[in-house]
Amino acid sequence: MRLRPYVLRTLVWKDMARLVRNGPALMHLGLMVIVAFLVGSSGLVEQGAAQPAVKKKAPSAMVLYWEDSEWVDYLKSKAPPELGLQFVPFADLGSENYRAGSCVIELRPSFFDKVRKEERRHVRYRYPGTDQNILFPYTRWFLTTSMQYFGEEPQIFETINSMTPPQRGNANRSALKDVSIADVLTLQLVGTSILTMILFLAACGLMVSLTAQERERGALRAILLTPASYIEFVLAKGLVHGTLALVTVGLVMAGLQPAVLTSLLFWGTMVVLTCGYFAVGLLISAFAKNQAAPNLLSFAYLLGIGALNLLGSRFAAFNFLSSLTFERYGLMSTLASLNNPDVSSSVSLQYMRTTNFRMLVLLSAGMLFLAMFVGAKKLRSE
Repeated sequence: MRLRPYVLRTLVWKDMARLVRNGPALMHLGLMVIVAFLVGSSGLVEQGAAQPAVKKKAPSAMVLYWEDSEWVDYLKSKAPPELGLQFVPFADLGSENYRAGSCVIELRPSFFDKVRKEERRHVRYRYPGTDQNILFPYTRWFLTTSMQYFGEEPQIFETINSMTPPQRGNANRSALKDVSIADVLTLQLVGTSILTMILFLAACGLMVSLTAQERERGALRAILLTPASYIEFVLAKGLVHGTLALVTVGLVMAGLQPAVLTSLLFWGTMVVLTCGYFAVGLLISAFAKNQAAPNLLSFAYLLGIGALNLLGSRFAAFNFLSSLTFERYGLMSTLASLNNPDVSSSVSLQYMRTTNFRMLVLLSAGMLFLAMFVGAKKLRSE
């Protein structure tokens, strides 16, 4: 169907005018931007970067491998000198008695995963003390280099263990007294949380609320009686709310982690996630008859998806259902882009060819087509 620019322009201006009059929602988005700038200037970024600082004593870390392979040779050739990595065959070490104060990446033998029904590479990260953030520079190098070698997502089963024996009894309880929420906050965790809230609010929540308001006041029926088609109606809303979401995301990351603004992987993930959340909003608005219903449905959806992905990471029974949600792959892609903000475009394109990113695109596109089909059918039945 041919799109008419003048109709699309009129609908866009109409949605923008309604959006500007929604002061509380815009204030909420502005608050997220302010929070990002406050977090970025509060020392969390520097603190997070200082915690995994590379130790000066050599070797700073050890890569222990059970089998020789081209993958190991490639890792050796790409090892940065500043990390002080030492590659050691397990046969030469003979036991897992590592040097005190060093981090270790163990490339253990592959095994067959009966749940996923595929061969997976077992990688175990070991760290001294109680702060696993010290592993950050090593895991960042290792995962980025592995993606470059395999050209796709490496099928890796990862475990993280401390080399410090766990404390028990009174010692363990006394240690908890010194723990605060600041100890577990990282830049990536804060960034992912803020981005998820922004995308859901701008692309889904606001769109659902304004569409339900139009339906309740009869404005939606009046719009569809005009020469405007349903495709033009949806596209105009997508342009307005998608632009609002992406502009706010850009402002947030400018205050939180400016380096990621040049990442092709980051913007690709944000665009696809915006389309996915917009599709969810479009689907909810098809069933919302008043302004109270969409708020309840949106809240229920957000809680349901969060619980499903949490259970999916713990129980195999929920893992399949979780794998059918685009949010699962969106979170992984977002974390990958925030953990590697300065990756080149070629590495970003390699990641975009992985199963994670392809599933994100596939599920978001499928949700969008389903929402448009259901929405058009519901409008014709009214």
